[in-house]
Amino acid sequence: MSERYPDDAALLALTTDAHTGVEYIPTGQSPYYLEFRRLLQRLLLATARANDFRVYVDGDLSVGVRSGRCMIDNTPIDFSGLTGIAVDNNTTTWLWLDAAGDVQTSTTSLPADRTTFVPLAMITTDAGVIDEVVDLRSEALLAVASLSQLGVDATAAELNQALEGISADVDAAALNTLTAGGDSDADALHRHHQMVDDVDAESTMRLANNNAGSSANILLRFDLPAKLPTSTDLMPDLSTGYLRQRHFGQTFSLVGSTHAQYTHEGALDATQAGKLIGVVPIDGTITDVILSVGSNLDTDTPADAISASVMVNGAVVTTTNPSLSDADGAGFRSTSAGDGTTAVIKSDGTQNVSRGDVLTVDLTRAVSGSVTTDAANVVVLVVIRAARPE
Repeated sequence: MSERYPDDAALLALTTDAHTGVEYIPTGQSPYYLEFRRLLQRLLLATARANDFRVYVDGDLSVGVRSGRCMIDNTPIDFSGLTGIAVDNNTTTWLWLDAAGDVQTSTTSLPADRTTFVPLAMITTDAGVIDEVVDLRSEALLAVASLSQLGVDATAAELNQALEGISADVDAAALNTLTAGGDSDADALHRHHQMVDDVDAESTMRLANNNAGSSANILLRFDLPAKLPTSTDLMPDLSTGYLRQRHFGQTFSLVGSTHAQYTHEGALDATQAGKLIGVVPIDGTITDVILSVGSNLDTDTPADAISASVMVNGAVVTTTNPSLSDADGAGFRSTSAGDGTTAVIKSDGTQNVSRGDVLTVDLTRAVSGSVTTDAANVVVLVVIRAARPE
């Protein structure tokens, strides 16, 4: 039975195809040839992609391939077309486009690995001419990938078992809970075996999630209930990557730190340049420069300030120097307490120090107003994180 058209009335009432935008020529439209050309132009636009890589006969024993675009192995291919591709007489020839964007031919078959090419056509020849061109492009367009092509080693049955769960309790809702993160009730659905080694008392070592949500952090927990009343946790510091230890409610860094300090006793009534802080005692990294005063600068100009520029062997270690201004208020003030401008340490290697490096500081007093009280007992603290335990 042949394919049916819509009835005549419905067909004559059609004006524009909603999917392609192709317009139907109204009955009696004049000039008809112009409307036909418009219809043809819109049809060609709508079917342009169907012409990509189409193989056509251009000689008795030769074919051409139209231009087109595609993706092979996650690489875009922009093919400009090719003509005059010779095929053997009295045989069958297969054509395909490889991952390099080149047309290949074979009288045996297509390649076995379907992920490396786009099939184009199968061509049969007889008595010196091309007998038939079978379009194979649909084998790439209408294809269902196998598990091996997707890089999946499991069988379909094994995938189904994993998705369905090994018991009726592991349903879709339970799977959602198991994969919902730290805020879910996943622990009610499964357990992790702890690594237990009994020596002379019960002991456990367990990997756990320290927090929920975006602040999640992994910790390694040691329990010796017969020896220690509380657990000992080891966890990475999310800002530095160094390990920290938590015990008895306190947290300690496993990589220690030290400091070097310069103190200007009394009033800072003038800029002090090249003052010796001291010698670096360990290999490490300068992580902070803190400026504190026992009594802050007091003038009639809020922008009046003092600042500290610390140098390692003469090279300034900060991109922004710590500073305290009149606007920060009178009395004790410190950049570590949130007053003034905190230091920004360089990241170009200047901040890395070795035992024996010399630390100096310039204390700058920038005052344009009338001074009531100069800053007094100014202290500059350089914090150094050890590269290794001493």
